[in-house]
Amino acid sequence: MASALHSRVESAVRTAKQWESDKALLAEIRASIPFKELVPELVCETEARWRSYLNNSANGGDEEVKDDVGGKDDNDVQYKTSCFKDDDADWEGDDLLLKRLTLYFKQEVMTWCNQPPCSNPNCKGNEDGKQMESKGTRGPVTEEEKTGGTSRVEVYTCQLCKTEATFPRFNSPRTLFKTRLGRCGEFANLFGAFCRALGFDTRYILDLTDHVWTEVWSVRQQRWLHADSCEGLIDRSNMYEQGWGKKLNYAIAATHDSVADVTKRYTRKFFSDEFQARRREYAPDETTSGRVFLRIGGSLQQMNNIGKNRLEELEKRGKAENKFFGMVQSSGVWDVDYREGRISGSLAWKAAR
Repeated sequence: MASALHSRVESAVRTAKQWESDKALLAEIRASIPFKELVPELVCETEARWRSYLNNSANGGDEEVKDDVGGKDDNDVQYKTSCFKDDDADWEGDDLLLKRLTLYFKQEVMTWCNQPPCSNPNCKGNEDGKQMESKGTRGPVTEEEKTGGTSRVEVYTCQLCKTEATFPRFNSPRTLFKTRLGRCGEFANLFGAFCRALGFDTRYILDLTDHVWTEVWSVRQQRWLHADSCEGLIDRSNMYEQGWGKKLNYAIAATHDSVADVTKRYTRKFFSDEFQARRREYAPDETTSGRVFLRIGGSLQQMNNIGKNRLEELEKRGKAENKFFGMVQSSGVWDVDYREGRISGSLAWKAAR
């Protein structure tokens, strides 16, 4: 039974590994991000200094932006975009960059696709694809579908002109950087690459009840920050259970060199009979489940030849995270309320989930 869990964890790892394999893509992404518009508070007096910091961070350096770099006060901010929010005052430094980047990504980088528009240029139908009827899926056939790492291709027929249209579910970050179209899987995949391009330590989070997002390590706060680029929000770990009413079972965190079961961050019902029953669909007990993560994690550390400092850092983070998980499960309640429903996706698409 645990083989199903094992395969899903490995799938998450494969996605996260892609972020490390194309350094040229990360450079292209980094060059595309409008830092002056997003975080004018942080931009150095000379562009070269700021770019030097980013390049150093992306390569694993420890250099930090000095206080005088962001020494401008609110009156000096020359750019105001829709990514600026009232609660920005609660964030600073790289955490503020992440907050605005997440919203910018949703608004300006990716486009959500419920179903593709009709491919017939002469069709009088709606461009949003509402008249498209699903005809199932097929495997990758075209060269673009194959090189784009397509897992499956959704096939649709226009109810007005009977033309066929396809929606390839690309899994290659480079292809996604070109198409910029998709649903939560494509959003999380490309957003993870954006975060890695900025040097953020980034996890791919696979929710086995049909959603994906990311977590980013906050050096400032010494904790993982939830970041959902579909919704344009960060640090709202109660979004799914409390806001969307999701019946969670597993939330799998993966990087190129580590895996973790982070389900307890996203629920306050982990030890309830109902919650445990849902987890038993993937593993017969928690001991077996834990072994899956330990086995895959150990294998990744060996394959990546992780250095002593990195290994010690991962262990330190893991201990602190498990301590936090124990604390919040003991309380059994969320410390803040989140009652908003899902933003991304059409009403019909959301209702089907």
